[in-house]
Amino acid sequence: MTRTNTDRRPSRYEAQGRRIKDDSAKSGILRFFLGFLLPYLVINGLILFFVIQTPTITTNEPDTKDYKSADVSFKVSSLIPLKSVTASIEGQEVPLEKDGSTYKCTLTNNGNMTVKAVAINQMTKSTYIQVNLLDEANPVIDEDSIVLGAGYLEFDVSDTQSGVNWDSIYGIDNLGNNVKPTDVNQTTGRVTFSMAGDAITVYVKDLAGNEAQASFSVN
Repeated sequence: MTRTNTDRRPSRYEAQGRRIKDDSAKSGILRFFLGFLLPYLVINGLILFFVIQTPTITTNEPDTKDYKSADVSFKVSSLIPLKSVTASIEGQEVPLEKDGSTYKCTLTNNGNMTVKAVAINQMTKSTYIQVNLLDEANPVIDEDSIVLGAGYLEFDVSDTQSGVNWDSIYGIDNLGNNVKPTDVNQTTGRVTFSMAGDAITVYVKDLAGNEAQASFSVN
């Protein structure tokens, strides 16, 4: 008894007699790749991208016009929506003004400002902006430069940030007179007073409004 395999597909031949190969296996692989593997990779890739995407913060150097306040700006970039952008300095929250992807604020004291951006996937980016250009120090009267005698006083004064407000310099002597300097050399910082009494208290401000004072007595 002869057994036939009815499940085997009949072979096909070209007109020239060459056998036509069965491409069903290749078609199956292609269908698997296009119908399952590629969508799987794309979908999971997008999910991974969404999960790990972190905002980017680009900072600019703080700027000041009067050494009393500083303008600070930074840009936050993110391929997914942001949940929040906050800033604080020395633990105190700083109000931010938003213009597109740029954030601005004005600071009135030096310190280390922390900027924090949180995306909707909870990924967080933090960066720090050091603000140290505000003038919070008094002008300096150089004690080693003081020359004091009967009726006159000389000293050097300087300020390394906003600069000395030369017009602000005055003194009050022990007779109660308001005395202005007889000479101010802005190049060298040398200040000269003529005194009617034998003691005087001198006041000097910088351009940010910080004031230094020193008392001198001939005795």
